[in-house]
Amino acid sequence: MKARFVLVVALLVLTAGCLSGGGGAPESDGSSGDGADDGGSGDGAGDGGDGGDSSDGDAPDSSDGGDAVSGEWEPFAFDTPARYEYDVFMEDDGEGTIVWDVESVDDGEYTVTLIYEMGDERYETTATGTKDTVAQQFFTNPGGIVLVTTMSQPAVWYEGRDLSTGTKWSYSTPQGSASFAVTGTDTIAGVDCWTSEMKINDSVFHEACFSPDLGLAPYAAYYGEDGTLEMSLTLVSYEEN
Repeated sequence: MKARFVLVVALLVLTAGCLSGGGGAPESDGSSGDGADDGGSGDGAGDGGDGGDSSDGDAPDSSDGGDAVSGEWEPFAFDTPARYEYDVFMEDDGEGTIVWDVESVDDGEYTVTLIYEMGDERYETTATGTKDTVAQQFFTNPGGIVLVTTMSQPAVWYEGRDLSTGTKWSYSTPQGSASFAVTGTDTIAGVDCWTSEMKINDSVFHEACFSPDLGLAPYAAYYGEDGTLEMSLTLVSYEEN
């Protein structure tokens, strides 16, 4: 996975300007097509692509998807007090849970509690302040690092994109190529979202389901070069406070 992350870092540098309106341009224009690259379907988190069978990734068992709300996804946008609970899988650590509880929102000030449990370890952090202040304080909690890895990194690729089935784009670097596709819709823990798939050199590296209504994605996962699931988060409960 380390080699693939080198490519990801290169892509982050390449695309940072593109997705913010500056810099170079991707190979495609992001317009809607007939579907995802390589025939990707929209019935969940994907089929593992050409890089190996990722069916052992335990993608969320959800419905075929309702009418997901269209629009753009903005990560860590918490204008509504709500409680998110996730099941977490880490290849080296096993299974655990993350709770992100937005307790109050008052004139730009947020009070959020983050609880991360993995094995016999439990971390709980409560922070109050602006979004930036809250995010910075959660770096001391391993659960915050997991959320940043699964949410902030994809934000560079997907933020500002039209989340509509068939939207796809790609980039090339000296280390290889990356392609992105919005493959369909799904419903996870009662939340409608758009499924997406990222491939590096034709093998699936990242899958997710984004909801423009939420600041955290209902589903996110990373895979190794052989298609093995390396980490994932799956929303199991969402309730507004």
